Amino acid sequence: TFIHPWDFIQRDSHPNDVYGHGTHVAGTIAQTTNNGIGTAGIAYNAKIMPLRVLDSRGEGDSAAIARAIRYAVRYHADVINLSLEFPAEVRSAEIPDVVSALHLAHRRGVFVVAAAGNQTDITVVYPARVKSVVAVGATTDDGCQADYSNGGRDLDVAAPGGGVDAPNTDSVW
Repeated sequence: TFIHPWDFIQRDSHPNDVYGHGTHVAGTIAQTTNNGIGTAGIAYNAKIMPLRVLDSRGEGDSAAIARAIRYAVRYHADVINLSLEFPAEVRSAEIPDVVSALHLAHRRGVFVVAAAGNQTDITVVYPARVKSVVAVGATTDDGCQADYSNGGRDLDVAAPGGGVDAPNTDSVW
C-alpha cells in the first residue's frame, strides 16, 4: 500500500523510480506474500510512502532530501530509509538542512536508517553519520563486508547486500 507519494524532483505526486534502487528496497520491505511471485517482504503489511529525491543518475541535493524527511515526519512515518549518501568529504556543517530534518525526525520518534556508504571508504558518511541515524553497511553472501561498503566505528549494523568480499586490510569492520 502506497501512502502520500511525492516526487521532490518533478514536484508532483508521481515519484516514478527512474533509478531503480528505491523500488528494490520497497520490495525488500513490503513485497506481498503468498502471491506465488518472488519472495515475501520483511514487513509485508507495511505501508510505503514513496518519496523521490534523486534523479535518473542517482544524484540529488540536500534541500530536496531535507524537504522529504520533513514531509515524511509531517505525514507520521514510523521509519525513514535513506538509501543515499553524500561524498566522504562532506561535513555536517555543509548540509545543515538535512541534519536539522534528521534531528526533527528523531525528536518525533521516527526511526531513521541510512546507507553507511558505497564508496569503500573506511568511515561512515552522511546522513548515516548523524548520531540518531542507524548506519547500515553491506555484507556478501559469505557474511563478510562487501567490497563497496563503508564501515568503521560509526557503523551500527550490517545487512545482506551482495557483491565481493572486501579485503579488510585497513578498515574497521
